[in-house]
Amino acid sequence: MGFVKVINFLKAILLFIVMMLISLLVVVFGIPWWGNPILNRVFIQVFSKYVCWLVGIDRIVIDEEKIYSRRPAVLVGNHQSALDFALIGSISPKYSVVVGKKEIIFLPLIGWYFKVAGNLMIDRSNKADSHGQMNKLAEQLVDRNLTTSIFPEGTRNKKSNEVLLPFKKGPFYIAFAKGLPIIPVVCSSLKNIAVWERFELNGGKVIIKVLDPIETKDVPMSEMNAFIERVRNLMQTELDQLNQKVKNNE
Repeated sequence: MGFVKVINFLKAILLFIVMMLISLLVVVFGIPWWGNPILNRVFIQVFSKYVCWLVGIDRIVIDEEKIYSRRPAVLVGNHQSALDFALIGSISPKYSVVVGKKEIIFLPLIGWYFKVAGNLMIDRSNKADSHGQMNKLAEQLVDRNLTTSIFPEGTRNKKSNEVLLPFKKGPFYIAFAKGLPIIPVVCSSLKNIAVWERFELNGGKVIIKVLDPIETKDVPMSEMNAFIERVRNLMQTELDQLNQKVKNNE
């Protein structure tokens, strides 16, 4: 193992340790604010600053104000690394929650933090009632006036950081159920920069851009597939442009 790989491996371990410590602090000191999504903001902001410092990330955010323009809303971003929540999530609005599978609460510390901060859970094994679960999630967002962040690719894109995977329908069902706007957030390629699980923690320039909110309230359910493809195409075009900006050092 080369020197750089050893250093990156140590960085990955330090990131994990710090994430666990921050989770513990949020759980212990956040109990009086149980269920308050501001705890998400605290966790992500602290961890994000540490990630950028340790890994050496020069993060540039374009049109950040658009992410605060609507609430409730569904934020959708491209999924490249376990560090996405620290990079993209760092610009999420103050009253934001994450949708995760219910098994997450059994993870020591990180799962406990997830519960204390009022995040939403879904039973992915119950495919028969998937639409019903999406409707309930949408109702919670409206009732609590919250924004949620979801990666529509459904899983980390391990094959390419430049071509988006096909989008899952889940985030869009949530938006369509209550006519919530979709706000796309696109992050330039993290390859060789900040891919935690592959120990690619070399640092570098990362550009994140928030696109205009896209309304769903007047779009019939029958046109959802076309709507999803339109959003994916918009994000793919933006991803290509951001990657070019990074290559050109703009």
